Amino acid sequence: MGHSVEDIARLVGGEALGDPAVPVTGANGLAEAGPGDLCFVRGEKYYPLLRECRAAAVLVPEPVADAAPVQICVARPEEAFLRALALFDRGEAARPAPGVHPGAHVSPEARLGDGVAVGPGAVVEAGAVLGDGVVLFPGAYVGADCRVGDGTVVHPNAVLREETTVGRGCIIHAGACLGSDGFGFVPMDGAWHKVPQVGRVEIGDGVEIGSNTAVDRATFGVTRIGRGTKIDNLVQIGHNVEIGEHCVVAGMAGIAGSAKIGNQVRIGASAGIAGHITIGDGASIGGRSGVTRSVPPGATVSGFPATDHEAQKRIMVGQMRLPGLMRRINQLEARLKALEESES
Repeated sequence: MGHSVEDIARLVGGEALGDPAVPVTGANGLAEAGPGDLCFVRGEKYYPLLRECRAAAVLVPEPVADAAPVQICVARPEEAFLRALALFDRGEAARPAPGVHPGAHVSPEARLGDGVAVGPGAVVEAGAVLGDGVVLFPGAYVGADCRVGDGTVVHPNAVLREETTVGRGCIIHAGACLGSDGFGFVPMDGAWHKVPQVGRVEIGDGVEIGSNTAVDRATFGVTRIGRGTKIDNLVQIGHNVEIGEHCVVAGMAGIAGSAKIGNQVRIGASAGIAGHITIGDGASIGGRSGVTRSVPPGATVSGFPATDHEAQKRIMVGQMRLPGLMRRINQLEARLKALEESES
């Protein structure tokens, strides 16, 4: 579905310079933009590129002479571009229509709010409560006694196991699993015996959880993810983990059981967080770090074992120098040996 330049200018609070009826059907970067696309420039460094730009419209901070596309003047072009992207979100267009598809299974003991959409093959078990405007894409599963807040979207084949609570305005991407059993076993008589996982999972408002991410239920008590936190694809969150508000966790990170993550924490891709430690508010964990002990608030750590990032950079520089240092040591040892032999 296309929109006019005038529609976009109105959405972002900008002023159209040129034909306001020009249709815009998509969005792209400045270098890749083609006919029908919307793009943006940050500043005058990029203005010369607009002479050859083939986009339908460009968001600019000020009028630009000789620009080929129609211009939309707005104070913060990049922010305006991000707002306009929502107009071209194909995922929104693919949402199931409100109502329960004939191919879905909804228990008569479940409660559905106003405007709920349940796609084909989706399952809602007994005792589950779906708030107003909840969307379940095809194949989504909501287990017994789950609670899903208003406006939350659950994408295809995502799973909410029994008694999981998800807040308002959340996005659960395809294949994510919330509330699977925690990894709990004890050795007895030469074999591993499963510890029943009788806790649950609580997800705060505005949380986004990426595809194929797993959030394990607590052994007892709660595994909790705080309001506004964003979690990438393929992340493992163990039983009884607590993650604070407005954190970001990049893909393939792993957080072991009972770790406590504060507010506004950043965790890089493939980082590993040991169990039963605390990451303080505002801390940053570098990608591929191995965090084996607690991190104080505001600290930035990296490497394995994770240490202060500035110290880790010096360690890395020192490691790069080791081959040369070894050669020098070998040369010095050879000279010393020769001197000792000449004196004997």
